[in-house]
Amino acid sequence: MDTLFRISNLLVLPFWALMIVAPGWRWTGRIIRSPYVIAASAGLYLALVVPRFAEIWTAVARPTLVGIATLLGSRVGATIAWSHFLAFDLFVGRWIYLEAQQRRMSALLVSPVLFLTLMVGPVGFLLYLFLRAATSIGSGTWDKVESPQQKGEGAKHEASMGLVRIAHGIRFVRQALAQASAMNRPLTVSALLMIVVFAATLVGMLVDHRVITGAPAWLKPAKFALSISIYCFTLVWLLGFVENRPRLVRLIANVTVAGVLAEMVIIIAQAARGTTSHFNLSTPLNASLWLAMGTFIVFVWAMNLLLAALLAFQPMPDRAFALSLRLGVLISAVGMGVAFLMTKPTSAQVAAIVAHGPRIVGAHSVGIADGGPGLPVVGWSTVGGDLRVAHFVGLHALQILPLLGWLFTRKRRPFAHLAESQQLALVWTSGLAYFGLVLLLMWQALRGQPLIHPDFQTLVAASLLGAGVAVAVFFITIRPCMARKTARQSAAVKLIPFQEQV
Repeated sequence: MDTLFRISNLLVLPFWALMIVAPGWRWTGRIIRSPYVIAASAGLYLALVVPRFAEIWTAVARPTLVGIATLLGSRVGATIAWSHFLAFDLFVGRWIYLEAQQRRMSALLVSPVLFLTLMVGPVGFLLYLFLRAATSIGSGTWDKVESPQQKGEGAKHEASMGLVRIAHGIRFVRQALAQASAMNRPLTVSALLMIVVFAATLVGMLVDHRVITGAPAWLKPAKFALSISIYCFTLVWLLGFVENRPRLVRLIANVTVAGVLAEMVIIIAQAARGTTSHFNLSTPLNASLWLAMGTFIVFVWAMNLLLAALLAFQPMPDRAFALSLRLGVLISAVGMGVAFLMTKPTSAQVAAIVAHGPRIVGAHSVGIADGGPGLPVVGWSTVGGDLRVAHFVGLHALQILPLLGWLFTRKRRPFAHLAESQQLALVWTSGLAYFGLVLLLMWQALRGQPLIHPDFQTLVAASLLGAGVAVAVFFITIRPCMARKTARQSAAVKLIPFQEQV
Protein backbone atom coordinates (compact mmCIF):
# COMPACT_ATOMS: atom_id res chain seq x y z
CA MET A 1 0.00 0.00 0.00
CA ASP A 2 2.87 2.39 0.68
CA THR A 3 4.05 1.96 -2.92
CA LEU A 4 0.57 2.55 -4.34
CA PHE A 5 0.19 5.59 -2.12
CA ARG A 6 3.39 7.10 -3.52
CA ILE A 7 2.39 6.20 -7.07
CA SER A 8 -0.96 7.96 -6.65
CA ASN A 9 0.92 11.17 -5.82
CA LEU A 10 3.30 10.84 -8.76
CA LEU A 11 0.39 10.39 -11.19
CA VAL A 12 -0.98 13.90 -10.52
CA LEU A 13 1.93 16.07 -9.34
CA PRO A 14 3.47 16.68 -12.82
CA PHE A 15 0.18 18.12 -14.10
CA TRP A 16 -0.18 20.34 -11.03
CA ALA A 17 3.40 21.53 -11.51
CA LEU A 18 2.66 22.51 -15.12
CA MET A 19 -0.52 24.43 -14.20
CA ILE A 20 1.01 26.24 -11.21
CA VAL A 21 4.62 26.87 -12.27
CA ALA A 22 4.34 27.13 -16.08
CA PRO A 23 0.74 28.15 -16.84
CA GLY A 24 1.68 30.16 -19.93
CA TRP A 25 3.84 27.50 -21.58
CA ARG A 26 2.22 26.32 -24.80
CA TRP A 27 2.79 22.66 -23.94
CA THR A 28 1.01 23.13 -20.62
CA GLY A 29 -2.14 24.17 -22.43
CA ARG A 30 -1.90 21.28 -24.89
CA ILE A 31 -1.39 18.70 -22.14
CA ILE A 32 -4.01 19.99 -19.70
CA ARG A 33 -6.68 20.35 -22.39
CA SER A 34 -6.63 16.58 -22.79
CA PRO A 35 -9.15 14.92 -20.43
CA TYR A 36 -6.87 11.88 -20.25
CA VAL A 37 -4.58 13.62 -17.74
CA ILE A 38 -6.94 12.32 -15.04
CA ALA A 39 -7.27 8.83 -16.54
CA ALA A 40 -4.22 7.33 -14.82
CA SER A 41 -5.28 8.52 -11.38
CA ALA A 42 -8.86 7.39 -11.96
CA GLY A 43 -7.59 4.05 -13.25
CA LEU A 44 -5.57 3.49 -10.08
CA TYR A 45 -8.65 4.28 -8.02
CA LEU A 46 -10.68 1.77 -10.08
CA ALA A 47 -8.01 -0.91 -9.59
CA LEU A 48 -8.13 -0.36 -5.83
CA VAL A 49 -11.92 -0.27 -5.60
CA VAL A 50 -12.88 -3.29 -7.73
CA PRO A 51 -11.49 -6.01 -5.39
CA ARG A 52 -13.24 -4.36 -2.42
CA PHE A 53 -16.34 -3.12 -4.19
CA ALA A 54 -18.82 -4.97 -1.97
CA GLU A 55 -17.28 -3.57 1.22
CA ILE A 56 -17.12 -0.02 -0.15
CA TRP A 57 -20.63 -0.15 -1.60
CA THR A 58 -22.03 -1.26 1.75
CA ALA A 59 -20.36 1.70 3.46
CA VAL A 60 -21.38 4.37 0.93
CA ALA A 61 -24.87 3.13 0.00
CA ARG A 62 -26.14 3.81 3.49
CA PRO A 63 -23.42 6.00 4.95
CA THR A 64 -22.95 6.40 8.67
CA LEU A 65 -20.13 8.18 10.44
CA VAL A 66 -19.00 4.97 12.14
CA GLY A 67 -19.07 3.01 8.87
CA ILE A 68 -17.11 5.62 6.92
CA ALA A 69 -14.62 6.00 9.77
CA THR A 70 -14.11 2.24 9.83
CA LEU A 71 -13.58 2.14 6.07
CA LEU A 72 -11.10 5.01 6.03
CA GLY A 73 -9.35 3.88 9.20
CA SER A 74 -7.42 1.10 7.46
CA ARG A 75 -4.34 1.51 5.26
CA VAL A 76 -6.28 0.23 2.26
CA GLY A 77 -9.23 2.53 2.90
CA ALA A 78 -7.01 5.56 3.39
CA THR A 79 -5.14 4.82 0.13
CA ILE A 80 -8.42 4.45 -1.77
CA ALA A 81 -9.77 7.69 -0.32
CA TRP A 82 -6.51 9.50 -1.08
CA SER A 83 -6.52 8.39 -4.72
CA HIS A 84 -10.16 9.51 -4.93
CA PHE A 85 -9.22 12.96 -3.57
CA LEU A 86 -6.29 13.28 -5.94
CA ALA A 87 -8.34 12.37 -9.03
CA PHE A 88 -11.18 14.77 -8.33
CA ASP A 89 -8.92 17.57 -7.08
CA LEU A 90 -7.04 17.32 -10.38
CA PHE A 91 -10.37 17.38 -12.23
CA VAL A 92 -11.36 20.59 -10.43
CA GLY A 93 -7.88 22.08 -10.87
CA ARG A 94 -7.94 21.33 -14.59
CA TRP A 95 -11.33 23.04 -14.90
CA ILE A 96 -10.05 26.09 -13.00
CA TYR A 97 -6.95 26.29 -15.19
CA LEU A 98 -8.85 26.01 -18.49
CA GLU A 99 -11.61 28.36 -17.39
CA ALA A 100 -9.09 30.94 -16.20
CA GLN A 101 -7.19 30.65 -19.48
CA GLN A 102 -10.41 31.18 -21.41
CA ARG A 103 -11.19 34.27 -19.32
CA ARG A 104 -7.57 35.44 -19.69
CA MET A 105 -7.14 35.80 -15.94
CA SER A 106 -3.68 36.61 -14.61
CA ALA A 107 -1.51 33.66 -13.64
CA LEU A 108 -0.40 35.69 -10.60
CA LEU A 109 -3.94 35.29 -9.29
CA VAL A 110 -4.75 31.80 -10.53
CA SER A 111 -1.54 29.95 -9.55
CA PRO A 112 -2.04 30.48 -5.78
CA VAL A 113 -5.66 29.34 -6.18
CA LEU A 114 -4.51 26.19 -7.96
CA PHE A 115 -2.02 25.50 -5.18
CA LEU A 116 -4.80 25.78 -2.60
CA THR A 117 -6.95 23.46 -4.72
CA LEU A 118 -4.14 20.92 -4.69
CA MET A 119 -3.72 21.17 -0.92
CA VAL A 120 -7.33 21.72 0.25
CA GLY A 121 -9.53 21.19 -2.83
CA PRO A 122 -12.90 22.79 -1.92
CA VAL A 123 -11.19 25.84 -0.38
CA GLY A 124 -9.32 26.53 -3.61
CA PHE A 125 -12.47 26.00 -5.65
CA LEU A 126 -14.47 28.46 -3.52
CA LEU A 127 -11.64 30.99 -3.69
CA TYR A 128 -11.61 30.69 -7.49
CA LEU A 129 -15.36 31.30 -7.64
CA PHE A 130 -14.90 34.42 -5.51
CA LEU A 131 -11.97 35.57 -7.65
CA ARG A 132 -13.96 34.87 -10.80
CA ALA A 133 -16.89 36.97 -9.56
CA ALA A 134 -14.63 39.77 -8.35
CA THR A 135 -12.71 40.06 -11.63
CA SER A 136 -15.95 39.93 -13.61
CA ILE A 137 -17.37 42.81 -11.58
CA GLY A 138 -14.15 44.78 -11.80
CA SER A 139 -13.93 44.61 -15.58
CA GLY A 140 -17.65 44.63 -16.38
CA THR A 141 -17.39 41.07 -17.75
CA TRP A 142 -14.70 38.80 -19.07
CA ASP A 143 -17.10 37.34 -21.60
CA LYS A 144 -17.48 40.40 -23.79
CA VAL A 145 -18.63 39.95 -27.37
CA GLU A 146 -15.68 40.70 -29.61
CA SER A 147 -15.92 42.96 -32.60
CA PRO A 148 -15.26 41.51 -36.07
CA GLN A 149 -11.91 43.27 -36.13
CA GLN A 150 -10.90 41.62 -32.84
CA LYS A 151 -12.05 38.22 -34.09
CA GLY A 152 -9.95 38.67 -37.20
CA GLU A 153 -6.82 39.21 -35.17
CA GLY A 154 -7.31 35.76 -33.65
CA ALA A 155 -4.87 34.17 -31.25
CA LYS A 156 -2.37 37.01 -31.52
CA HIS A 157 -4.94 39.49 -30.20
CA GLU A 158 -5.93 37.15 -27.36
CA ALA A 159 -2.33 36.68 -26.33
CA SER A 160 -1.67 40.42 -26.37
CA MET A 161 -4.80 41.10 -24.32
CA GLY A 162 -3.72 38.46 -21.82
CA LEU A 163 -0.34 40.18 -21.47
CA VAL A 164 -2.06 43.54 -21.05
CA ARG A 165 -4.23 42.19 -18.26
CA ILE A 166 -1.22 40.64 -16.56
CA ALA A 167 0.61 43.95 -16.84
CA HIS A 168 -2.41 45.78 -15.38
CA GLY A 169 -2.57 43.31 -12.52
CA ILE A 170 1.14 43.70 -11.77
CA ARG A 171 0.83 47.49 -11.97
CA PHE A 172 -2.15 47.47 -9.59
CA VAL A 173 -0.27 45.34 -7.04
CA ARG A 174 2.82 47.53 -7.29
CA GLN A 175 0.79 50.71 -6.85
CA ALA A 176 -1.04 49.26 -3.85
CA LEU A 177 2.25 48.17 -2.24
CA ALA A 178 3.85 51.54 -2.98
CA GLN A 179 0.90 53.30 -1.36
CA ALA A 180 1.04 50.99 1.67
CA SER A 181 4.80 51.52 1.98
CA ALA A 182 4.34 55.29 1.83
CA MET A 183 1.75 55.08 4.61
CA ASN A 184 3.85 52.82 6.85
CA ARG A 185 7.00 51.15 5.60
CA PRO A 186 7.80 48.87 8.60
CA LEU A 187 4.36 47.24 8.59
CA THR A 188 4.36 46.82 4.81
CA VAL A 189 7.82 45.23 4.76
CA SER A 190 6.80 42.92 7.63
CA ALA A 191 3.65 41.86 5.77
CA LEU A 192 5.64 41.05 2.62
CA LEU A 193 8.26 39.21 4.65
CA MET A 194 5.55 37.04 6.18
CA ILE A 195 4.35 36.08 2.70
CA VAL A 196 7.88 34.85 1.93
CA VAL A 197 7.96 32.98 5.26
CA PHE A 198 4.57 31.44 4.45
CA ALA A 199 5.90 30.13 1.14
CA ALA A 200 8.98 28.73 2.89
CA THR A 201 6.85 26.94 5.50
CA LEU A 202 4.79 25.33 2.73
CA VAL A 203 8.02 23.92 1.31
CA GLY A 204 8.92 22.82 4.83
CA MET A 205 5.69 20.84 5.10
CA LEU A 206 6.50 19.07 1.85
CA VAL A 207 10.05 18.04 2.78
CA ASP A 208 9.86 17.77 6.58
CA HIS A 209 7.36 15.16 7.76
CA ARG A 210 7.83 15.58 11.51
CA VAL A 211 4.71 15.90 13.64
CA ILE A 212 4.31 18.11 16.74
CA THR A 213 1.21 17.60 18.92
CA GLY A 214 -0.57 15.76 16.14
CA ALA A 215 0.06 18.33 13.36
CA PRO A 216 2.84 18.83 10.77
CA ALA A 217 5.76 20.65 12.35
CA TRP A 218 5.59 23.58 9.91
CA LEU A 219 1.81 24.01 9.89
CA LYS A 220 1.74 26.38 12.88
CA PRO A 221 4.46 28.67 11.43
CA ALA A 222 2.55 28.71 8.12
CA LYS A 223 -0.70 29.72 9.79
CA PHE A 224 0.97 32.39 11.91
CA ALA A 225 2.88 33.81 8.93
CA LEU A 226 -0.31 34.18 6.91
CA SER A 227 -2.22 35.63 9.85
CA ILE A 228 0.51 38.15 10.68
CA SER A 229 0.74 39.26 7.03
CA ILE A 230 -3.01 39.95 6.91
CA TYR A 231 -2.86 41.72 10.28
CA CYS A 232 0.02 43.98 9.20
CA PHE A 233 -1.66 44.96 5.93
CA THR A 234 -4.91 45.66 7.79
CA LEU A 235 -3.07 47.77 10.37
CA VAL A 236 -1.45 49.86 7.62
CA TRP A 237 -4.90 50.61 6.26
CA LEU A 238 -6.40 51.41 9.67
CA LEU A 239 -3.53 53.68 10.71
CA GLY A 240 -4.18 55.69 7.55
CA PHE A 241 -7.38 56.98 9.17
CA VAL A 242 -5.51 58.42 12.18
CA GLU A 243 -4.63 62.07 11.54
CA ASN A 244 -2.42 64.49 13.48
CA ARG A 245 -0.95 61.74 15.69
CA PRO A 246 2.29 60.80 13.85
CA ARG A 247 4.21 59.80 17.00
CA LEU A 248 1.48 57.49 18.24
CA VAL A 249 1.08 55.99 14.76
CA ARG A 250 4.82 55.25 14.65
CA LEU A 251 4.65 53.81 18.17
CA ILE A 252 1.80 51.45 17.25
CA ALA A 253 3.51 50.36 14.03
CA ASN A 254 6.99 49.84 15.49
CA VAL A 255 5.88 48.02 18.63
CA THR A 256 3.54 45.80 16.60
CA VAL A 257 6.28 44.96 14.08
CA ALA A 258 8.76 44.14 16.86
CA GLY A 259 6.18 42.00 18.67
CA VAL A 260 4.96 39.94 15.73
CA LEU A 261 8.44 39.42 14.26
CA ALA A 262 9.79 38.27 17.62
CA GLU A 263 6.85 35.89 18.00
CA MET A 264 7.40 34.53 14.49
CA VAL A 265 11.13 33.96 15.09
CA ILE A 266 10.38 31.99 18.27
CA ILE A 267 7.68 29.90 16.57
CA ILE A 268 10.01 29.05 13.66
CA ALA A 269 12.90 28.25 16.01
CA GLN A 270 10.78 25.91 18.11
CA ALA A 271 9.39 24.20 15.00
CA ALA A 272 12.93 23.68 13.73
CA ARG A 273 13.83 22.16 17.11
CA GLY A 274 10.83 19.83 16.87
CA THR A 275 9.03 21.11 19.95
CA THR A 276 6.05 23.28 20.82
CA SER A 277 6.31 27.05 21.13
CA HIS A 278 3.16 27.68 23.20
CA PHE A 279 2.68 26.71 26.86
CA ASN A 280 6.07 24.94 26.90
CA LEU A 281 7.88 25.12 30.26
CA SER A 282 9.68 21.79 29.96
CA THR A 283 13.19 23.32 29.98
CA PRO A 284 14.60 26.72 31.02
CA LEU A 285 15.10 27.64 27.34
CA ASN A 286 11.55 26.68 26.37
CA ALA A 287 10.15 28.52 29.39
CA SER A 288 12.15 31.66 28.52
CA LEU A 289 10.98 31.60 24.90
CA TRP A 290 7.35 31.12 25.92
CA LEU A 291 7.60 33.96 28.46
CA ALA A 292 9.14 36.21 25.80
CA MET A 293 6.35 35.35 23.35
CA GLY A 294 3.69 36.14 25.92
CA THR A 295 5.33 39.48 26.74
CA PHE A 296 5.55 40.55 23.11
CA ILE A 297 1.92 39.61 22.47
CA VAL A 298 0.79 41.68 25.44
CA PHE A 299 2.50 44.67 23.83
CA VAL A 300 0.81 43.94 20.48
CA TRP A 301 -2.55 43.70 22.26
CA ALA A 302 -1.89 47.04 24.02
CA MET A 303 -1.16 48.67 20.65
CA ASN A 304 -4.47 47.33 19.34
CA LEU A 305 -6.27 49.00 22.27
CA LEU A 306 -4.36 52.23 21.63
CA LEU A 307 -5.47 52.17 18.00
CA ALA A 308 -9.06 51.65 19.14
CA ALA A 309 -8.76 54.72 21.38
CA LEU A 310 -7.29 56.85 18.56
CA LEU A 311 -10.05 55.82 16.15
CA ALA A 312 -12.69 56.52 18.81
CA PHE A 313 -11.64 60.20 18.97
CA GLN A 314 -10.77 60.61 15.28
CA PRO A 315 -13.37 62.72 13.41
CA MET A 316 -14.53 61.08 10.19
CA PRO A 317 -17.07 62.31 7.64
CA ASP A 318 -18.86 58.97 7.24
CA ARG A 319 -20.25 58.15 10.69
CA ALA A 320 -21.46 54.63 9.85
CA PHE A 321 -18.18 53.54 8.30
CA ALA A 322 -16.23 55.13 11.17
CA LEU A 323 -18.36 53.16 13.62
CA SER A 324 -17.59 49.92 11.77
CA LEU A 325 -13.85 50.64 12.06
CA ARG A 326 -14.10 51.32 15.80
CA LEU A 327 -16.22 48.26 16.53
CA GLY A 328 -13.95 46.07 14.42
CA VAL A 329 -10.83 47.12 16.33
CA LEU A 330 -12.54 46.79 19.73
CA ILE A 331 -13.93 43.32 19.03
CA SER A 332 -10.59 42.20 17.61
CA ALA A 333 -9.05 43.24 20.95
CA VAL A 334 -11.59 41.00 22.67
CA GLY A 335 -10.63 38.19 20.28
CA MET A 336 -6.97 38.68 21.20
CA GLY A 337 -7.95 38.66 24.86
CA VAL A 338 -9.44 35.17 24.50
CA ALA A 339 -5.86 33.91 24.16
CA PHE A 340 -5.22 34.81 27.81
CA LEU A 341 -7.76 32.15 28.81
CA MET A 342 -5.54 29.56 27.12
CA THR A 343 -2.67 30.22 29.55
CA LYS A 344 -4.60 28.89 32.55
CA PRO A 345 -3.34 25.42 33.59
CA THR A 346 -5.77 22.52 33.30
CA SER A 347 -6.58 20.26 36.25
CA ALA A 348 -4.31 17.54 34.84
CA GLN A 349 -1.48 20.06 34.47
CA VAL A 350 -1.96 21.26 38.05
CA ALA A 351 -1.61 17.67 39.27
CA ALA A 352 1.49 17.20 37.12
CA ILE A 353 3.03 20.42 38.47
CA VAL A 354 2.53 19.20 42.03
CA ALA A 355 4.09 15.84 41.15
CA HIS A 356 7.19 16.79 39.15
CA GLY A 357 7.13 20.51 38.36
CA PRO A 358 5.81 22.44 35.36
CA ARG A 359 6.09 20.92 31.88
CA ILE A 360 3.14 22.23 29.87
CA VAL A 361 1.01 25.00 31.39
CA GLY A 362 -2.02 26.07 29.36
CA ALA A 363 -3.84 24.63 26.37
CA HIS A 364 -5.93 25.53 23.34
CA SER A 365 -8.40 22.76 24.12
CA VAL A 366 -10.82 22.47 27.03
CA GLY A 367 -11.65 19.11 28.58
CA ILE A 368 -9.02 17.22 26.56
CA ALA A 369 -5.29 17.42 25.89
CA ASP A 370 -3.99 19.36 22.90
CA GLY A 371 -3.06 17.33 19.83
CA GLY A 372 -6.20 15.22 19.49
CA PRO A 373 -8.50 14.92 16.45
CA GLY A 374 -9.15 18.26 14.80
CA LEU A 375 -10.54 20.00 11.75
CA PRO A 376 -8.27 20.10 8.68
CA VAL A 377 -5.69 22.91 8.51
CA VAL A 378 -7.03 24.95 11.46
CA GLY A 379 -6.75 21.97 13.83
CA TRP A 380 -9.73 22.98 15.98
CA SER A 381 -10.70 20.07 18.21
CA THR A 382 -13.56 17.84 17.09
CA VAL A 383 -13.85 16.04 20.43
CA GLY A 384 -13.53 18.85 22.99
CA GLY A 385 -13.77 22.58 23.43
CA ASP A 386 -11.28 24.80 21.60
CA LEU A 387 -10.71 28.45 22.47
CA ARG A 388 -8.95 29.08 19.17
CA VAL A 389 -12.33 29.29 17.43
CA ALA A 390 -13.45 32.37 19.38
CA HIS A 391 -9.90 33.75 19.15
CA PHE A 392 -9.88 33.40 15.34
CA VAL A 393 -13.37 34.81 14.79
CA GLY A 394 -12.76 37.70 17.17
CA LEU A 395 -9.48 38.67 15.53
CA HIS A 396 -11.03 38.87 12.08
CA ALA A 397 -13.60 41.41 13.19
CA LEU A 398 -10.78 43.74 12.16
CA GLN A 399 -11.54 42.95 8.49
CA ILE A 400 -15.17 41.78 8.48
CA LEU A 401 -16.89 44.68 10.27
CA PRO A 402 -15.21 47.43 8.19
CA LEU A 403 -16.18 45.46 5.08
CA LEU A 404 -19.81 45.41 6.24
CA GLY A 405 -19.63 49.12 7.05
CA TRP A 406 -18.36 49.82 3.54
CA LEU A 407 -21.19 47.76 2.03
CA PHE A 408 -23.88 49.52 4.09
CA THR A 409 -22.63 52.98 3.07
CA ARG A 410 -22.34 52.28 -0.66
CA LYS A 411 -24.51 54.38 -2.93
CA ARG A 412 -25.56 51.34 -4.93
CA ARG A 413 -28.27 48.75 -4.60
CA PRO A 414 -29.41 47.24 -2.31
CA PHE A 415 -28.17 49.86 0.19
CA ALA A 416 -28.55 53.03 -1.91
CA HIS A 417 -31.86 54.02 -0.30
CA LEU A 418 -30.62 53.78 3.31
CA ALA A 419 -30.58 56.92 5.42
CA GLU A 420 -27.61 57.62 7.67
CA SER A 421 -29.57 56.56 10.76
CA GLN A 422 -30.34 53.21 9.11
CA GLN A 423 -26.68 52.72 8.16
CA LEU A 424 -25.65 53.40 11.75
CA ALA A 425 -28.30 50.99 13.04
CA LEU A 426 -27.11 48.26 10.67
CA VAL A 427 -23.49 48.72 11.75
CA TRP A 428 -24.50 48.57 15.42
CA THR A 429 -26.52 45.44 14.74
CA SER A 430 -23.63 43.81 12.89
CA GLY A 431 -21.15 44.73 15.59
CA LEU A 432 -23.30 43.49 18.46
CA ALA A 433 -24.17 40.30 16.56
CA TYR A 434 -20.49 39.65 15.84
CA PHE A 435 -19.58 40.30 19.47
CA GLY A 436 -22.37 37.94 20.51
CA LEU A 437 -20.97 35.28 18.17
CA VAL A 438 -17.51 35.60 19.73
CA LEU A 439 -18.99 35.26 23.22
CA LEU A 440 -21.10 32.29 22.11
CA LEU A 441 -18.07 30.48 20.67
CA MET A 442 -16.07 31.20 23.82
CA TRP A 443 -18.91 29.93 26.04
CA GLN A 444 -19.20 26.78 23.94
CA ALA A 445 -15.47 26.11 24.17
CA LEU A 446 -15.27 26.71 27.92
CA ARG A 447 -17.90 24.02 28.41
CA GLY A 448 -15.61 21.52 26.68
CA GLN A 449 -17.83 21.33 23.60
CA PRO A 450 -16.43 21.02 20.05
CA LEU A 451 -17.53 23.52 17.41
CA ILE A 452 -19.06 20.88 15.12
CA HIS A 453 -21.06 19.15 17.88
CA PRO A 454 -23.13 21.88 19.58
CA ASP A 455 -25.55 20.80 22.29
CA PHE A 456 -29.14 21.96 22.72
CA GLN A 457 -28.17 25.01 24.81
CA THR A 458 -25.70 26.20 22.21
CA LEU A 459 -28.20 25.73 19.39
CA VAL A 460 -30.86 27.66 21.32
CA ALA A 461 -28.42 30.51 22.00
CA ALA A 462 -27.35 30.60 18.34
CA SER A 463 -30.99 30.58 17.21
CA LEU A 464 -31.85 33.46 19.53
CA LEU A 465 -28.86 35.43 18.26
CA GLY A 466 -29.83 34.81 14.64
CA ALA A 467 -33.48 35.65 15.28
CA GLY A 468 -32.51 38.87 17.04
CA VAL A 469 -30.37 39.93 14.08
CA ALA A 470 -33.16 39.09 11.62
CA VAL A 471 -35.74 41.09 13.59
CA ALA A 472 -33.37 44.05 13.90
CA VAL A 473 -32.60 44.05 10.17
CA PHE A 474 -36.33 43.84 9.40
CA PHE A 475 -37.18 46.89 11.52
CA ILE A 476 -34.16 48.83 10.23
CA THR A 477 -34.53 48.21 6.49
CA ILE A 478 -37.67 46.39 5.35
CA ARG A 479 -40.29 48.02 7.57
CA PRO A 480 -39.38 51.64 6.59
CA CYS A 481 -39.55 50.60 2.91
CA MET A 482 -42.98 49.06 3.45
CA ALA A 483 -44.13 52.20 5.27
CA ARG A 484 -42.97 54.45 2.41
CA LYS A 485 -44.66 52.21 -0.14
CA THR A 486 -47.93 52.27 1.85
CA ALA A 487 -47.73 56.07 2.13
CA ARG A 488 -47.29 56.42 -1.64
CA GLN A 489 -50.25 54.12 -2.27
CA SER A 490 -52.42 56.12 0.16
CA ALA A 491 -51.46 59.35 -1.55
CA ALA A 492 -52.37 57.86 -4.92
CA VAL A 493 -55.77 56.70 -3.62
CA LYS A 494 -56.52 60.19 -2.27
CA LEU A 495 -55.54 61.74 -5.58
CA ILE A 496 -58.00 59.64 -7.66
CA PRO A 497 -61.28 61.22 -6.33
CA PHE A 498 -59.79 64.66 -6.81
CA GLN A 499 -58.96 63.87 -10.44
CA GLU A 500 -62.51 62.55 -11.01
CA GLN A 501 -63.98 65.76 -9.63
CA VAL A 502 -61.84 67.79 -11.99
